[in-house]
Amino acid sequence: MSQGTEQVEDSSTPTDSVLDQIEDWYHVPVLAVLLGFMLWVRLQSYDNFVRNGEVFFSGNDAWYHLRQVQYTVSHWPATMPFDPWTYYPFGTSVGQFGTLYDQIVATVALIVGLGDPSQKTVALTLLVAPAVFGTLVAVPTYLIGKRLSGRLGGLFGVLVLALIPGVFLNRGLVGFSDHNIVEPFFQAFAVLAMMVAVSVAERERPVFELLADRDFAAVRRPLGYGILAGIATALYLWVWPPGVLLIGIFGVFFLLKLTADYVRGVSPDHLAFVASVSMSVTGLLLLVPFGTATFSATKFSLLQPLMAFAIAVGSGFMAWLAREWDDRDLMTTGYPVAIFGILVVGALGVYVALPNLFNLIQNNLVRFVGFNAGAAQRTIGEAKPFLNGGQSLTAAVVPQYGLMFFTAIVGALVMVWRALSADEHEGEKFLVLVWSAFIVAAAFTQVRFNYYLAVPVAVLNAYLLGWVLGFVGIGDSASETIRNVEAYQVLAVVFVVMLVVPALVVPVQVSGTQTYTAQTVGNNTGPGSVTQWEGSLQWMQENTPQEGNLGGAGNSMNYYGTYTQDDGDFDYPDGSYGVMSWWDYGHWITVNGERIPNANPFQEGATTAANYLLAQNESQANAVLDSLGDKNEETRYVMVDWKMVETKGRQGNVKFFAPTVFNENVSQSTFMDYILVGGQGNYVVQHKQAYYETQMVRLYKYGGSSVEPKPIVLDWDVGTGTQNGQQITYKQNPQGPNETVVRTFDTMKEAREFVAKDGSSQIGGIGPYPSERIPALQHYRVVKESKSQSTSVYSHYQVLSQRLQLLQQGGASGQDFLRTSPAWVKTFERVPGATVQGTGPADTTITASVKMNSPDGGTFTYTQQAKTDDDGTFTMTLPYSTTGYEKWGTEKGYTNVSVRAVGPYEFSTPKTFGDDGITFKNATAQVTEGQVIGENTNPVTVSVDQQQTLPVGGANNSTGNSSSGPANAGNSTSGNTTAGNGTVGANDSTNSSSLPSPAAPSTRAGLVGTFAAAMVVARRD
Repeated sequence: MSQGTEQVEDSSTPTDSVLDQIEDWYHVPVLAVLLGFMLWVRLQSYDNFVRNGEVFFSGNDAWYHLRQVQYTVSHWPATMPFDPWTYYPFGTSVGQFGTLYDQIVATVALIVGLGDPSQKTVALTLLVAPAVFGTLVAVPTYLIGKRLSGRLGGLFGVLVLALIPGVFLNRGLVGFSDHNIVEPFFQAFAVLAMMVAVSVAERERPVFELLADRDFAAVRRPLGYGILAGIATALYLWVWPPGVLLIGIFGVFFLLKLTADYVRGVSPDHLAFVASVSMSVTGLLLLVPFGTATFSATKFSLLQPLMAFAIAVGSGFMAWLAREWDDRDLMTTGYPVAIFGILVVGALGVYVALPNLFNLIQNNLVRFVGFNAGAAQRTIGEAKPFLNGGQSLTAAVVPQYGLMFFTAIVGALVMVWRALSADEHEGEKFLVLVWSAFIVAAAFTQVRFNYYLAVPVAVLNAYLLGWVLGFVGIGDSASETIRNVEAYQVLAVVFVVMLVVPALVVPVQVSGTQTYTAQTVGNNTGPGSVTQWEGSLQWMQENTPQEGNLGGAGNSMNYYGTYTQDDGDFDYPDGSYGVMSWWDYGHWITVNGERIPNANPFQEGATTAANYLLAQNESQANAVLDSLGDKNEETRYVMVDWKMVETKGRQGNVKFFAPTVFNENVSQSTFMDYILVGGQGNYVVQHKQAYYETQMVRLYKYGGSSVEPKPIVLDWDVGTGTQNGQQITYKQNPQGPNETVVRTFDTMKEAREFVAKDGSSQIGGIGPYPSERIPALQHYRVVKESKSQSTSVYSHYQVLSQRLQLLQQGGASGQDFLRTSPAWVKTFERVPGATVQGTGPADTTITASVKMNSPDGGTFTYTQQAKTDDDGTFTMTLPYSTTGYEKWGTEKGYTNVSVRAVGPYEFSTPKTFGDDGITFKNATAQVTEGQVIGENTNPVTVSVDQQQTLPVGGANNSTGNSSSGPANAGNSTSGNTTAGNGTVGANDSTNSSSLPSPAAPSTRAGLVGTFAAAMVVARRD
């Protein structure tokens, strides 16, 4: 009998052993599976970023990190001290780039490349870096969750982190190689290290005297963990200098906790010891990358180490004051009053003695945790407030976190409740609360900081799960749980699962917003618009002069050279030049085009770019560029894409409004208004004349050509309604039978009379049609049009279709709806221009026109007008050449022009109608490339004296869209002629006969065909 009992006992031993093994190690395989899942999700779209052997990135900043990483690879371990290859003509030094992140990626690239990595190896290393770091954020998340609620809680926190589909996931996807996702990785470790240091200090109760007596054995653990916390905090700031906010968070935590401890009768010495040690170490380490002896929140400056030292000294002072308070037997409640009184006095002292520092701290507090954003900040998509545009809390939060944000709040409340009711005053939990509160404020102030908030959400859910499981009797022991599981415990677990599934596992729709799973988000990312710019940037790199060699100056600039800052204004060599575009595209120009942008995504040069792009005449635009630097520091090229001139479309496809924020003299209403058409909030944008006269619109839409108005009228009625309890007026389409928002007339005279009488209408304002004549640009020419077309974006194609349909409904043919190619991006060159000296009939308008051809964008006609004097002489400055391209190229310091003339310029007088037909005078002339770029100063001479007569019967066939030959000289100039009705638009002041009558049956019959033809042109490759 005893033998059988012994056998039973032996047989139970393997089972117990297996359960013990599971209990000891179950978290390891589970954590490994979760990490593998996170990495897989983040690498799903890898192939989208590697195209034909070339590596692309998402967004803007990742490209500048590529430049920084490549520099560090070439100069390891140094980072770039100053960069003259951006923000022309000043150069810049940006503390948020060339940081520890770039050094880590560069080091890995060197290892992978066996000490000599190719540029592609460097790019691929950077490409996958965000996916790796985004996955590794799970490690500190697990460790924090484990400290709060055991291994089950830690694993649950990682599960939440793995399933979150919002900003945190987006910033950690392959290709999004900005420093964003690295920040929460290092910040979470810094918080974890501080939690451990605080916990050890509370347990072992170190005091400063032990350190003074060199009793290191007694303070070994608190001292060691304090040093580690200081190192971890410094490493975080080495990655991102604006992370000085974390030092402030620690400061607030120590302030509140030390004060609370004293009031509760606990000595502040213990926690102050850790605070002083950790922040002193942080301050010392922040002196290593010290960059500027000024105060800056975005660069390594005096601000970061001084704040750390201030907290170290302040914590020691609070401990000393507490002892003095006890020695003097003062009231305990007076201690916090004294502390906060001293803080107020100190703040006032800083305000008086260092007002710039006070304003810097105040402005950045509002900017980071102020729950609001300025107008300029709102032009940055990632810096907008979380609840932007009246969005509800639920609609904003659920797509980001599912229900986990709300359960995290419950977890925080439980933590507070337990601290108050159960007298659990654990410092590390209070630190998590303070940290989480600040990160919530940051996330709601700027949407991008949700990549920080994901970790507090995960760890607070980990804590909540631990409390729930503890409440129902499920512990951290696997063996005990398996042996003693109860039905209500299973239900508790099911309840937790039900909180996770909605939105995170199964997509739902909340307040009209569709949620997506992490897997779906990870599988639908790509490099974006940079692929559409790539062709133009590659062309610029190969077909424009090298920096330093403009005009054959013969200088050079080392692309990965080491430069020093010269009082904030770099001394550029002769032959260098800038490229103007909106600041969004600056890094692409630097990295992909290897040219120097005037503005960049650091928003350096943003005001200058805005003033130039919105300039209302050529002289004003040129004055902006000429004011930037010395005479030898010129801006030679301008790049404009369709988004910069578009005013309607989804967010990200409309950039016209952004420059208006940086130009204090204008607003959106200066350039446009809205007219409601149809129901459900449909509208058409009414463009004002100021819109058409902006420099970027004149460049992109017309290629710098002059434009005549057409007898097309936008008509509206004024409606009334209420908004936010106040009565408002708005524009809407005319109410009545057969009324349309677009009207067309036979002549400009009829159109102007209607507008003057109607009072609620405007000539033009839709599509390419201005209200008044726009003169030609004399010093800008298109030199490259991208092969990619804006109409490949379906939402933009729909916007164009709506405008064309409205024009057709009003009787306009829309045949010249696309004056020039709808290329994605167009590159222009600023040139001196060729001087034309000509003669013709006295007091007559002379029109010069030339047909230009782009290999990738089709043809368009450039026109310019001048009036002869009493003696019949006139002058012009023409920006387009017609011959001699092969004589001037990059080897001589000039441009290999892609957009070239089909034939010579034609100079013509206005057409007159007589019994013999249509008569006018004309002449042709060639303009050489040397004359346009200023190498040949001889003027072009022309005499407009060749009489031309066209029979009236042939007029219809000679006034189409063709722009070559004598028969169409006036047509290509006026821009207001229409084929198909037997009339020709004149160039004189009467502006007669521009479009057919809306009632013409032939026109009605041709509307469908015209629409189809226009759309074919719009969608052509």
